[in-house]
Amino acid sequence: MTKQSDSPGFGGVPLPKLGPNEDFSLEAARKRLGETFEPIPTPELPPADPDLDRAVAELRRLREATAALAHSEVELGDIADRLAEVADLLEPRVPSPSKRLETMWTGAGTRRSNPVAGPENPLAPPVQFYGCDDGSVRAEVTLGPVYQGPPGCVHGGVSALIIDHMMGFANHWGGRFGMTAHYEIDYRSPTPLLEPLSLRAWVQEGEGRKTWTHATIHAGERLCVEARGLFLEASVPVPGQPGTESMLGDGG
Repeated sequence: MTKQSDSPGFGGVPLPKLGPNEDFSLEAARKRLGETFEPIPTPELPPADPDLDRAVAELRRLREATAALAHSEVELGDIADRLAEVADLLEPRVPSPSKRLETMWTGAGTRRSNPVAGPENPLAPPVQFYGCDDGSVRAEVTLGPVYQGPPGCVHGGVSALIIDHMMGFANHWGGRFGMTAHYEIDYRSPTPLLEPLSLRAWVQEGEGRKTWTHATIHAGERLCVEARGLFLEASVPVPGQPGTESMLGDGG
């Protein structure tokens, strides 16, 4: 997580910051910082267990190290045995899937566990998002071989996953809420692996329960993916909380 105190910010400049208990929205940022401000990173949220993020970070190292290993001449027999020992140690101790769904809806669990930006999810790249003063949200990410589809390119489904989540986050930043009702995506050119990708999403229009949101992925100046989504305010039951429903969609 980028911190103003110890690293340069998005685009090489220091970042303003909203705390974890502040409303992360364009409206809140403008009240505090004015109409013009540098991109703001999503606030850092502490894990339920301090060792959880560390364990997931090690799983991500394994994920990247084991992707596309066929014909690599790496001897994996002993490594597979040791990984089996870890899995045997962990599996009997973890709660059931239904119980884990319940705990994901406590605190900031859903944001920390989502498959795009969640620090608790080993599938997530993860992507760090920033809210901008023009109402858009932006991010930069480099994807490795684990996300490959066509040769040397990002799998189209992975692009769709990231861009859908990004549009949901743009809705949240713009003060809109809803779940994906309709989604159109155009793959304008191959999205490369192992190269920095620039992501952007913004609310195009909002009316009543409906929000129309656009998003793009660029590699340098080249447009790779663009998408348009319709989001509707809707609610679904929250696991483990009878009578409670949530309106949060992807990225909320």
